[in-house]
Amino acid sequence: MENEKRKKEMRMLEKKSKPKGYRAKKLGAFTFWMLFLFMLFIVFVNVFSTSGSSNAGNEADNLQVNKALAAEGVEFSKGFVAEYFTWNNGNEDRTQRKMKLSYYLPEKLSDLAATDDKKWSSKILRENIHLKEVEDLGDNRARVIFQVKINFENPTGKEKKENDKATENEAVVPEKIETVKYISVPILYDVEGSRFAVYELPSFTYMNEEIVGKGIESETEGLKPINDGSIQNIRAFMETFFEAYANDAKDKLTYIVEDPKHQNGLNKTMGFVSLKNIEIFEGKKSSEKIIRTDVVLAEPKTGIEFTSTYFLVLVEKEMRYTVLFINNKQYIDELKDKKKAEAEIEKGMEVEEDNQDQNHGVESDQVDKNDTENE
Repeated sequence: MENEKRKKEMRMLEKKSKPKGYRAKKLGAFTFWMLFLFMLFIVFVNVFSTSGSSNAGNEADNLQVNKALAAEGVEFSKGFVAEYFTWNNGNEDRTQRKMKLSYYLPEKLSDLAATDDKKWSSKILRENIHLKEVEDLGDNRARVIFQVKINFENPTGKEKKENDKATENEAVVPEKIETVKYISVPILYDVEGSRFAVYELPSFTYMNEEIVGKGIESETEGLKPINDGSIQNIRAFMETFFEAYANDAKDKLTYIVEDPKHQNGLNKTMGFVSLKNIEIFEGKKSSEKIIRTDVVLAEPKTGIEFTSTYFLVLVEKEMRYTVLFINNKQYIDELKDKKKAEAEIEKGMEVEEDNQDQNHGVESDQVDKNDTENE
């Protein structure tokens, strides 16, 4: 009994000896380290995501893919639209058209789709069929929306008004109308038959297409720009690089291009003219830099000039630059994630420092209070 009483008194004394902010301080420290470990985990996941991409690819192969979304499905839909909006007048043409549509539609629908217009004929060119949207409906089904430019023609021309003597002797001029429509085509991929089909009649729709504004964020948004003495050297290298990128063969480009996807360069299909703009940003390492530049290229046979935007990652080795990546979004995204994680960790450290300052203030107040009471 005496021992238990003594232990209880010791616990009470130990509890009283802890300052008021002790628990808050412990909680703040615990919160900080948990946040730190979480952010560290995110960084490791991003860094090693490339190594795991091959495994992810193998797993993705095992997942069911909606074949109606494939490029072949879009081309099939485009072929259907071309047949759907092409016809001449007459019953014989309608029979032929119904036969052509039966390769896309079920029999009962191909009869409804074969427009029976005795006045107008219709014509559409494949280059006037523009893909606008593909909607995933699941179960190997999709809805494909096209913008189409159709040419209607009336061979008999405009109707003449009765008793209109002025037009009686005039030659008949066919009436032509060009119009733009939006058509939505529901397609499916028949797994058993290994083929595509339009499983319902297409429907007309409308899409309000507006001019692209200024609100699209650049790939380099949020990166830290560089404005030091290296700018002139980098610009000189970029001009030399794009001259080689346009004209040199692969065996020469491998000395300055490490990216295996772009070691063939442009193979003289375009000629380098000049650089218009150049922006330089910090990379993942101090030796790496991200370049965003607008390059003027010319078509060699005509001399027609085009301006293209390139994103390059340069790495400095042994006092010279080489191109690590060209148009590699993954590198930039990983850098942004790393910067974000570092910012979160820094923010957590600031919170921890604030908690420590507050706890120190509480402890100081407690000491002053104790001193006052002792006096």
